[in-house]
Amino acid sequence: MIKFTTFPDLETKNLLLRKMNYDDINDLFEMRNDPSMNMYTDTKPDQTFEETKSYIDKMNKGIDDDKWIIWAIEHKGSRKVIGSVCIWNIDIIKKSGELGYGLIPDYQGIGLMQESLLNVIDYGFNVMNLKTIEVYTEENNIKSINLLKRCNFNFMKSVDDKGYFNNRIYHMMVYNLENRN
Repeated sequence: MIKFTTFPDLETKNLLLRKMNYDDINDLFEMRNDPSMNMYTDTKPDQTFEETKSYIDKMNKGIDDDKWIIWAIEHKGSRKVIGSVCIWNIDIIKKSGELGYGLIPDYQGIGLMQESLLNVIDYGFNVMNLKTIEVYTEENNIKSINLLKRCNFNFMKSVDDKGYFNNRIYHMMVYNLENRN
């Protein structure tokens, strides 16, 4: 895994991808408290700011321990954190990682997550030297599936995943992208 001396901020036309901090707690709570953000994942909405603070601590500890890298997605125009994107489940032997992402509903459907993903994919392939990036998305999450197709991911297989927090089976579609460099 890559060791960071400084956190790698990434900048796009409309976004700043950066390390999350306590100044983001209101925006992150809004995102993590929204039930629609948990519709396709086995997660539960944060009920308190303390839960969101714990999430920030956990994410930053994982970065410090080289387990994953997660960026807060800050919209340049509004200075608001509107989502997050990460590379996790990193396998240094296979040189692979898994992409995770979420964007609040008010900012969906206008290309911002694609803008984020393309930059994170570039970072994963060209800085982290990953050979493969995988994504698991729920079969009913059509917006996510279409986003992955626009980013040139290929469908690999379907898997069923039993929920831990929610007593249901998630029908996950697995997509991957190979580093062509």
